[in-house]
Amino acid sequence: MIAILGALAFLLMFLEFPVIPIVSYLKLDFSDVPVLIGTLLDGPVTGIMIAVVKCLLHGLVHGFAPVEFLGLGADFCSSLALILPFAWSFRRFKTVKKAMWFGGVSATILLTVLMTIFNYYVLTPAYMSMFAWHPSLPIKELMLVGVLPFNLLKGALISLVFAIVVVHLRHNKRFNLN
Repeated sequence: MIAILGALAFLLMFLEFPVIPIVSYLKLDFSDVPVLIGTLLDGPVTGIMIAVVKCLLHGLVHGFAPVEFLGLGADFCSSLALILPFAWSFRRFKTVKKAMWFGGVSATILLTVLMTIFNYYVLTPAYMSMFAWHPSLPIKELMLVGVLPFNLLKGALISLVFAIVVVHLRHNKRFNLN
């Protein structure tokens, strides 16, 4: 299951697209949906392993140059920010519906806070030094008008797509979801 979901997540990484013009270098993909499916079916360790497989496959195909390594690190951190709240909510709530609502909201909040801080202190300064890049806005403003809304949107959309998939999985008796 880890290999199949990891490969699916890797393939979904190719279907990426920018959603906020001011930060067009941040691209949305739905590769975390298979990661969350693995988390739901077999727990957070499985979800983390699927995220590792996804990132390793991406690195093997695109290389582990410093810029790719930074991107993979950011992708892995964002996967963790989604996995952990969902995993906790799956154990905390008795119904899938409550777990999905709480998991989606808490994962979106954690993703937004964590990745905005990570972008402010690590990623943006690293990209600025690697490429002598100077953003069109001051960094604080860039975080508020670009990075923060991107991560809110990413968390909400991934949670929504994941919820739609779970609704369809619930009808399959093999998955034993209440």
